[in-house]
Amino acid sequence: MRQRPGLAAVAMLAAALLACTPGGTEEPGRSTPSAAAPVSPPTPMPSAEPPRIPSADGMPAQDVALQFADPAHAFALLTDCPDQGDCTFSLAVLEDGEGWHLRDTPLRGTAGDGTDRALEVAGPGSARLVQRDSTGGTESWLSTDGGRTWRTASAKPTGTTEEIPEGATLVAGDSDAPGDIWNSWDAWDTGGNGEQVEVLMPDTAEYRVLAEQPPLDVVRRLGLLPDGTYWAQGHAAGSGDPAVAVTRDRGRSWELLAQPPTPPGHGHNAEVRSLVAVGDALLAFETGVLLADIHRGTTAGALIAIHRSDDGGRSWERVWTGGGGTVPRSLLGTPIAAADGSLVVYADDGIFTSRDGGVSFESTRVGPPPERPALTRAGYLLTGLGTPGHYRISADGFTWHTIILGGAAR
Repeated sequence: MRQRPGLAAVAMLAAALLACTPGGTEEPGRSTPSAAAPVSPPTPMPSAEPPRIPSADGMPAQDVALQFADPAHAFALLTDCPDQGDCTFSLAVLEDGEGWHLRDTPLRGTAGDGTDRALEVAGPGSARLVQRDSTGGTESWLSTDGGRTWRTASAKPTGTTEEIPEGATLVAGDSDAPGDIWNSWDAWDTGGNGEQVEVLMPDTAEYRVLAEQPPLDVVRRLGLLPDGTYWAQGHAAGSGDPAVAVTRDRGRSWELLAQPPTPPGHGHNAEVRSLVAVGDALLAFETGVLLADIHRGTTAGALIAIHRSDDGGRSWERVWTGGGGTVPRSLLGTPIAAADGSLVVYADDGIFTSRDGGVSFESTRVGPPPERPALTRAGYLLTGLGTPGHYRISADGFTWHTIILGGAAR
């Protein structure tokens, strides 16, 4: 059994995490979760208070996977594997105004048994668990009562939907196979190729095929901008070229964006890995060959260009080009467009900040970052790497609140 660090150790950890984000501040104290529950990532506002997510004590876990439905509702899959015997898979559920509750799950198995397990949050109180074994067999369960009860469910879509409901999540699936929920709010990176966009319904946690599909033969990444625009990245229908499509009317129609001016010499390896809203402009972060750090469990894309659009992606200007010793050399997670006007990029070898919209960067932390950034339905989230259950959350990308889930919390 792991021993819990004392209060001094927790304080030191919080201070260390705070120092890792350039210009960031940590608000004092904690309170109960905010009653506000926006259904899409909040637009960063100067001096916006972070969501008041409480920490939780006494939740043993060697691995924690946290996902939000909104700032007041979240699920965290807790995995604890003793040296001998079966692993335990429990769920920490955050409910509006009630703090965290520990719930059982139908998941089972032992450490290193070759089985993948995933959590997908559909909406407040609604979530899905999937267990996939090494032979490709899949079991799926869903809950609509905050994890109190679970029922076996099909991993295949149960029909179609004409539009994306408020608070829904998109997944990439195949027309004859279950949707792939091995993704995250880090641009919902599917880690593979899908043939169609499916909707994880927020009330029922069921999959539905989106009736109007983006003009893509292959779907690789899915994301959501603060103004409610959904985007899909993959291969354009017919040509197979890298492409990004957006929907501004909740999936009823899609528009294929112009192809950014990829730097010469990168060819088919280039793809838009992240689309970021910076004021009224869009920034497209284009990456090439992936860079993997197997020891830290991270994968970064080699950053080859940053493009800017002032007309919603109908035309692009390349404002930054990688290579030749320029930094950042890679992209880890989602860039943070902070309320103070800065743009923070996490790379495999440091943290870099731009104060001119991505035209130039300065190094603000040397060495592999201890966290990975993502944009979630509760705001920007930094997930500790190598420190399971340690997170920081922000509404504006500048002021941060620490969350600790597990035995280290007080």
